[in-house]
Amino acid sequence: MDGVSAVVWSLFTLPSAATLLPLVKVALLLLFVFCWDFPLLLVWRLLQRSLGLDRLRRDAAAQNLPVLVVIPSLLRKADELSSMMSTVQSIAHNGYPGELTIVLSIDGSDDAPQLYARLQDWARAQVLGAAQRLYVTGTPGRRSKPMAIEHAVQFVKELVARGELPAFPPVYVSTDADADLGPHALSRIVHRLQRRHPITGWPARVVAGALHVRGDDFWRGFKHFFSIEGQLNIQVAREYYVGNIWRYNIRWLPVTGVPGAFYCTWSEIFLAIPQFMGYMRTLERRHFWAFWLGKMPPRFSETRAAPIPELMAGDTDDTVTAYTATIARYENGHFTFDPPATPWHALYYMLRGIFLDRPLHFEPEARVFTSSPTTVKALFKQRKRWNCSRVELTGRFWPALGYHWTLGLPAMIVKFFMARTVIFGAIAYFVVPVFVWQSSLLTGAVLGYACNVVVWSLMTFTALAINGEYRYFRLIFGVPFAPLYQLVFNWLPCFVGVTADVLFFGNVTGFAPESTLIRGGSARIALLARVRRVFALALRSIVWGDVPLGAFWLGWRETAWTPSGFEGFTTGKRRSTVPPPAQWFRRPKQHG
Repeated sequence: MDGVSAVVWSLFTLPSAATLLPLVKVALLLLFVFCWDFPLLLVWRLLQRSLGLDRLRRDAAAQNLPVLVVIPSLLRKADELSSMMSTVQSIAHNGYPGELTIVLSIDGSDDAPQLYARLQDWARAQVLGAAQRLYVTGTPGRRSKPMAIEHAVQFVKELVARGELPAFPPVYVSTDADADLGPHALSRIVHRLQRRHPITGWPARVVAGALHVRGDDFWRGFKHFFSIEGQLNIQVAREYYVGNIWRYNIRWLPVTGVPGAFYCTWSEIFLAIPQFMGYMRTLERRHFWAFWLGKMPPRFSETRAAPIPELMAGDTDDTVTAYTATIARYENGHFTFDPPATPWHALYYMLRGIFLDRPLHFEPEARVFTSSPTTVKALFKQRKRWNCSRVELTGRFWPALGYHWTLGLPAMIVKFFMARTVIFGAIAYFVVPVFVWQSSLLTGAVLGYACNVVVWSLMTFTALAINGEYRYFRLIFGVPFAPLYQLVFNWLPCFVGVTADVLFFGNVTGFAPESTLIRGGSARIALLARVRRVFALALRSIVWGDVPLGAFWLGWRETAWTPSGFEGFTTGKRRSTVPPPAQWFRRPKQHG
């Protein structure tokens, strides 16, 4: 929707009032082209209601399978402990009738030992159902959210090995430590995961829940509404509510991401991710060209590559699961990650994934109520990470995209849309109003803003009608400031993050410590960082003459002569490739 907002804004900065009517037509056409799922879903929901169809129907074949819920978190403050306790209570008392294993995994348990001890004591004191188990574990030092999840997975495997669990639960559920589940959300999302496609017979690979602001506390009266915190609350609530419609995944471009606040997948898929990340490191350019000549690429099912769980860490973790699940195919009762045998097979699976059986599904009645930053700085930082994380993530999956076109095509189109949003957004918001139509800047800005308000009003009203939840009517009050919110907290973070990751020194989010990123061995495009490395190595070569020529001159990873590009991302400390002038005449130790 960022691109639509920018184009609409640009169109209405034109000077002539005589062009207003045709521009309205263009704006409505753009809205229909990009958001046609809204009217389609509205018609479907009205038809369901008129015919008395049950929206909450459960497939007869769905079972109450054993479920593992992992709740990763930093535990540094008392309010984080309270939020975590509330989350556990909402899960334990959600009414799921099957076996339920809940694991709280603290990322850096030694950083706040008193809070960690209080959490352990509280967990031991909980009275749970006969089929429910609650455990607390953690990594001694901070390693990142994905590594805390991986630690929890290994912890559960040890429980299975000791006989405390009969088997690893077949369904994996992810939720945040500041999230509360809506009524029966677990049952609905797990049953939805098992629903088979009527033609292919494949089950869903991932099911996303419906995202809402925690406690529905976005409205606390007009005094709060006109405060910065109040505006951020209602804008995020409206954004989540409208954004849930897109998760139905019926647009022409398949969805390739899920909200980390609440989703579920098959454990068979989730457990394969660390080794799949290692397997991708074994794919070489020669394998790709041989693939086009009819030779089967290396199979994941036959790989001996070591798992690299650190490669799951980066600016996002839930989309790693979504990417891997998009690749997975269902064959003979199991999921396979082997590449297609030929390009024709890759084309077939891609067309099948686009037009027939999409891997990522959505359960609108599996609700999760989560917290959101209430300060401008914190929300901007969060959105900067969210809105540009696909750039670095696609780099991690790059070796597999040439084979798995079901993921490759959508992933590359998303990158194109991101570039279009960054470039055309800058033109629409700044260049056109300021440099082209100076004579009607105020008129154009007002018209562009008003058109965006109309568009967001229509989308918000339609979302309310689709869900039949007019009790949330106060979300409409946030629409007048929606275009400004869209500019400041969606387009601008994307612009800043993408340009930093592509053109400058890498987008620094602090979401994962640099030590984990370095061990994972991922990289950034970061063109200016690579140019800086070239100049630094050239200077070192002049001073000491100990640097051989090689591709690493334009690289990112650590070498014998250069630090990793990630060094300093979270610690602020970075070794210099070029020594201080005082050491220029001291010969360095020879590297082996």
